Amino acid sequence: MYSFLLYAASVTPSPIPGVPTGDAAQSIGPGFVGFVATAAVVIATIFIIKDMNRRIRRVRYQGEAEARQQELVERGKEIQPDEPGDTPAR
Repeated sequence: MYSFLLYAASVTPSPIPGVPTGDAAQSIGPGFVGFVATAAVVIATIFIIKDMNRRIRRVRYQGEAEARQQELVERGKEIQPDEPGDTPAR
């Protein structure tokens, strides 16, 4: 048991086989296709965020317009006469 631990502790790792060095190491990467794919995702995200902001703003303005309309209706009920022939309160 102890001999295995001593062996495991004393063995030095060898370099990883298949790892390129020099010019070959620089050629590894996503390249132009990866750049285009990343740029497409970024552009799509920008358009989606702009569309989301526009929709949220529209919903908020719609709610404010409905509240204003309801307020005008309530004020109109106060101004209009209750009986035919009554004059509106001023």
